[in-house]
Amino acid sequence: MEKLKDEEQSGEKQNEEKKDEKKLSPAEIEEQELDDQVFDLLPSPTSNVSFKLEPVAETEERENWGSWLDFILACIGYAVGLGNVWRFPYLCFENGGGAFLIPYIIMLFCCGLPLFFMELAFGQFASQGCISVWAISPLFTGVGYGMIIVSTLVAVYYNVIIAWTVYYAFKSFSFPNLPWATCDNEWNTEYCFDGFLNTTRSLGDTSDAVRATEEFWTRKVHDLTGSFGEMGGMNWHLLGCLAFSWVVVGLCISKGVKSSGKVVYFTAVFPYVVLVILFFRGVTLPGAGKGIAFYIIPDFNDLLAIKPWRDAATQIFYSLGISFGCLITFASYNKFHDNCYRDAIIVTFTNCLTSIFAGFVIFSVLGFMAENSGQDVKDVVDSGPGLAFIAYPEALARMPGGQFWSFIFFFMLFTLGLDSEFAMTETLITAVVDALPPEKKKFKPLVTFLTCLGGFFLGIIMVTKSGLYIFTLMDWYSAGFSLMAIAAAYTLAISWTYGLASFSDDVRSMIGFTPGYYWRISWSITSPCLMLLIILGSFVFYTPAYYDEYVFPPAAEVAGWIMTFASFVPIPGYMVYALIFKAKQDTFMERLRYLTKATKEWGPLLNENRRTAGYPLIAERTGIPAHRPSRRSSRFSVSSR
Repeated sequence: MEKLKDEEQSGEKQNEEKKDEKKLSPAEIEEQELDDQVFDLLPSPTSNVSFKLEPVAETEERENWGSWLDFILACIGYAVGLGNVWRFPYLCFENGGGAFLIPYIIMLFCCGLPLFFMELAFGQFASQGCISVWAISPLFTGVGYGMIIVSTLVAVYYNVIIAWTVYYAFKSFSFPNLPWATCDNEWNTEYCFDGFLNTTRSLGDTSDAVRATEEFWTRKVHDLTGSFGEMGGMNWHLLGCLAFSWVVVGLCISKGVKSSGKVVYFTAVFPYVVLVILFFRGVTLPGAGKGIAFYIIPDFNDLLAIKPWRDAATQIFYSLGISFGCLITFASYNKFHDNCYRDAIIVTFTNCLTSIFAGFVIFSVLGFMAENSGQDVKDVVDSGPGLAFIAYPEALARMPGGQFWSFIFFFMLFTLGLDSEFAMTETLITAVVDALPPEKKKFKPLVTFLTCLGGFFLGIIMVTKSGLYIFTLMDWYSAGFSLMAIAAAYTLAISWTYGLASFSDDVRSMIGFTPGYYWRISWSITSPCLMLLIILGSFVFYTPAYYDEYVFPPAAEVAGWIMTFASFVPIPGYMVYALIFKAKQDTFMERLRYLTKATKEWGPLLNENRRTAGYPLIAERTGIPAHRPSRRSSRFSVSSR
């Protein structure tokens, strides 16, 4: 008891010294004393006193996932998407096969895994979307706007890929042969080769021979023009498929995460069944070993170039969904004490193992195509986003019951794409709804409708006859440099401005333990430094965008860079805006300190969780007046930041 009294007297003495030092007015002193009295009513963590905070019900504050399984499947469905089956194989193909796996795995452990965990923990702790969450350090709110822009850009062209899968799924009902399996269609040329169907034609007849699957892709699906500037007409079949895709997305997310959380029970699991079937079919094709050898045996000379490293980092970000704001949004609907550490490891390794497994599937088919044509694997087909729509259909056409398996495969791609599209669209919707006043949040269905309608109209240009060029340009520029710049910004903001120790304490309040040295070193040093090096190298060894042998003109390059900087410029742009208009202090340094300090709204959403994490209560969430940090909550002082 005497020790306790001494501590109280010491605390009161320090408090009086602080009042004298800051020269508070009598009114301010009285208000602070009232704050301390209110805080004294609250039990300490070791107290046996029962105290009911009467928080607002969690479902009334913010909707939540129906269960942990809903969340984990939604994350797997988001991370394991078309990037695994479509983008990863063609990047391997472009970067020498096995050589690409080395930087890919290095980037996974240096950037992918730590940043995935950081984003989940960030969103879950605050239960806010990717803009509102920047109460942690208002100066960096532009990072949230950058995430929204990059998610919007990718969501627009990502649904175009889904539209392609819809078209292929519909054409799978063609009898007696699949339309990409023969050379007797109206779109085929005299150079068409369908060697796997034992025609009299072979690739040895001419060096200009083109596979039937490739002609179907370029001449039927896209009716591709000769250049970026030749717009051509509209591909009406793709326009209809694009409209269908957006309608499905809108319906599935119309009721928020509770509706999309149930859809993923099918869409996240079904693709694995199809991939396993195609794997066993692919490895039994003649020449499959040649393709697999190309895939797993690296040429170390390729690692001397910056491109495999840049592409590996971009693919990690693209596939895991880092810097899109989707992970923050998903985690914001979690229960406060969900083990996001476990979730990050499960989803990250599931995603990357799926990418590697899908590589075995597609390279076994490429090996067969090389064996069939007498060419090297690297020369058998043009790399690019159409690779999966050329190599996979070739394997499907050789399977008994090709129509059935073709439909199943492209339906799988459709479901893979939907999961990721849900996440990116929901990110934009959540950011808009979070910014609305409480009485207008009921208009979320209208926001959802307008978002999907806008995405449809923005995607129309990519279903024209030159749309594949525009798609390639968006894929090249919209989600590369900007993803790493955004990630570098938020890691520096959280680790160095807010404070690595403070963030680690926040994570501990949720999961019960402090992240280890690997995580903290990665967050504060390894990841941001590596990303900055890759960004610098990308500028030094810049390569203009191209599709097949077509190199985009300067005007297209300018348009591409505008897309790149559209999601990066908001970061410094908002900083300038906030320093001029948001902060009202006299000097620049005072304004800077004010904007980098966490606001009183930062912290867990519910007061019961704020109490657990050591944060002051917010008045409107309990019947107790809100108070500023007192002597018993020193973690909120400026010095602790």
